[in-house]
Amino acid sequence: MSYLNISAQAEVASKWRIWPFNAGTGGDWETSLATYAFSFAILAVICLFLRFLYGPKGIWRDHEMDREADEMRRREHARLDADYHAGRIPKQLYELKKRSIDR
Repeated sequence: MSYLNISAQAEVASKWRIWPFNAGTGGDWETSLATYAFSFAILAVICLFLRFLYGPKGIWRDHEMDREADEMRRREHARLDADYHAGRIPKQLYELKKRSIDR
């Protein structure tokens, strides 16, 4: 009895006929690769959207965090300048650390 129901359902036209991905683990490798590429594309769009909202200069970014980061960067620059002018670090190391602070 159940075999007749399954075979009758298999012959019914599906609205998913143009969908390029299969629903299971079977199928060829092109279909599996297309499934992974499609999933990656969707996740990439979501990540870019979140970066737009919360990233640097984002619409919903907490500006208090940016202010705190600027204060920390200024303190590190002041400490580095004091060490350089006191002669505790050479010029190459000073420039290297200064670039790393600015990143």
